[in-house]
Amino acid sequence: MGYLKIILAIVIWSSLGVFVRKADMPLASTVFYPALFSLPIQFLILYKNKEISLSAFRTPAPVFYLLAPCSLANTLLFFYAFKNTTIANAVLTHYTAPIFVAILAPILLREKSSNTIWLAIMISSIGLWLMLGGLSVSSGDFKGVIAGTASGLVYAMIILLLRTISKTHSSVFIVFIQNAIIALLLLPFASTLVSYQSLIYLISMGLIHSTIAPLLYVQGFRTVKANEAAVLGYFEPIGAVILAIVFFNEIPGINSLLGGALILLSGFLILRARQE
Repeated sequence: MGYLKIILAIVIWSSLGVFVRKADMPLASTVFYPALFSLPIQFLILYKNKEISLSAFRTPAPVFYLLAPCSLANTLLFFYAFKNTTIANAVLTHYTAPIFVAILAPILLREKSSNTIWLAIMISSIGLWLMLGGLSVSSGDFKGVIAGTASGLVYAMIILLLRTISKTHSSVFIVFIQNAIIALLLLPFASTLVSYQSLIYLISMGLIHSTIAPLLYVQGFRTVKANEAAVLGYFEPIGAVILAIVFFNEIPGINSLLGGALILLSGFLILRARQE
């Protein structure tokens, strides 16, 4: 069930590009408003479940509050990479995260990275490479590639942090605190000019991408290992390709289809290995 929750969350997040394009807002506002709009419903859930109290905020270790800055840094670095190199370079370097997780999980979480995990990383990386046409770096791409790789490292840290704190705190409490911190950090930079059309998409993102998806994702970490969750993250570009077909009539080529098949194969290998 944990695998299904993580895959579902990733598929939901793969639609984020559609909403971001439709909202047509500056980066800070695009991140700030969904985080802000997600807070009331999350607070109501916490209140109903009697999980809101001063003691709840005192209980978490300092590492708990690292998640929000890491999430914000991941987003900003990823978007910076998009602006300073090609989309293919940005995505390929961002998805170095499973490699970082496979290296760090045995050290920080004592979760062994099996041969199956390394095989799945290799297969899915080749699949992503095929989908995006490979890494092409020129002198002008250097900053973007560095930012993309940094976002991959930060994304890996997010996965490791979630694997740690999901065992001791409720998913709603984790998501609520992270969104609250992100909204607070971005408050000085958010635009106050929001059109009615943009508002609809920002509210939708707050419900779907900042509430439903992260709740499923955090809950999945209770049973799914960090390096397994990292490899399952490769399902996001597959979802993005499917949605591009549906909403923008962007038909993928043979390389994209072959790459997607390899990514699905890597996910199958992980699921089969866990069942054995």
